[in-house]
Amino acid sequence: MFDLFKKVVLMGLGTVTLSKEKVEQIVDELIKKGELAEDERSKAIRSFLTKAQEQEKVLNEKVIIAVKKTIEKFDLPSRKDIERLEKKIGDLKNQ
Repeated sequence: MFDLFKKVVLMGLGTVTLSKEKVEQIVDELIKKGELAEDERSKAIRSFLTKAQEQEKVLNEKVIIAVKKTIEKFDLPSRKDIERLEKKIGDLKNQ
């Protein structure tokens, strides 16, 4: 079973977007090659999908952190900054 997860990890980001059908194809291929027992099919599919969801969550968190760092690095204004400036401009127009 460890080799099965190792192969999933080696697929990289592709694992994150695996559909259930694709997971079933991969598991069936492993069964055909003798790398996985037929009676472990359902468990392996669930494990693949669970692992993919976990990786997706981790990836999303990393992307959010990277985007925030990039915004800070380039000193880009936040949405709140822009809204505050728009309000101030509106107030100045009304004077």
